[in-house]
Amino acid sequence: MNWKQICLITSCLIVGMANTTLAQGNGSAVHPVRVIYDYETTMPEEMFFTPYEACLFALADMDKGKHYADVERLLAWYFPRVNKLDKYGVSGTVYDFTLTGNKEKVVDTYDSVDGYSGVFLYLLNEYYKATGDSKIILANWSKINDIAYTIPFLQQKDGLTIAYTEYPEEYLMDNCEAYGGIRAYLELAKALKQKIDYKYYAAVANSIKNGIYGYLPMGNTLAWSKSGTHRNKSNWNTFYPDAYAQIFPVFYNLGTLQDRIYVWQLFVEKYPETIWHTFPIEQRLFCELTKAKLVREGYKNE
Repeated sequence: MNWKQICLITSCLIVGMANTTLAQGNGSAVHPVRVIYDYETTMPEEMFFTPYEACLFALADMDKGKHYADVERLLAWYFPRVNKLDKYGVSGTVYDFTLTGNKEKVVDTYDSVDGYSGVFLYLLNEYYKATGDSKIILANWSKINDIAYTIPFLQQKDGLTIAYTEYPEEYLMDNCEAYGGIRAYLELAKALKQKIDYKYYAAVANSIKNGIYGYLPMGNTLAWSKSGTHRNKSNWNTFYPDAYAQIFPVFYNLGTLQDRIYVWQLFVEKYPETIWHTFPIEQRLFCELTKAKLVREGYKNE
């Protein structure tokens, strides 16, 4: 072996080590969450973030047919952070984080479990459908099972899920995400020929749907939340959470296409696309995702 070959091999090893370091997301590399965020907005140097929001940004990215490798990096970052037992003794949850530069720090809180789990399961299925890449999914299937089970674990007698064990509020948005997540889990398991209790999880999804339409309707809206017997009535003139929550059944395929288009039209009459840029970024992205999904299903934006 001559010195040129030695130099070439050494260079390849150095590059390989650098790429490994980048993939691990240490202080000198760009954090995978920051990469996903920066496609839509510039993240500040220091910020608090939720895995839920990161998944929403990734969904928006994939909906545009872009950056699948970066979404894979996000998934690879996410799985090791799935709790085996969190501070409440629950498996399959994920905590929030702070990010300073590219250095993250765990904050042992979460805004919800049902919503976080639902959105992540939905993202996984969309990633698989877009890429056909099952490797990272199959390698983490036991964790995916844990994530999926958080949803029936949080279900109440009315079929709805509470946000988490210490916060027994039933939110319309979270329940739509939980429903969409379980439907995605069923679809993904079937596509990858995984052994799960299909009847059980189909019943879980149906009971969430029945809970939404059995307990939340109030006039021409759905209540944006329920606590015990008390329901928080939604007002179309209040954007968040009232009106914004109404488009979650639209996105997650709750109801007929005709019914979903009707609700969407009520929403855009009050909140036309021309003002979406004034919304918080994650809310703007979800409005865009919902519109794009309806257009693919035949809705004409007139």
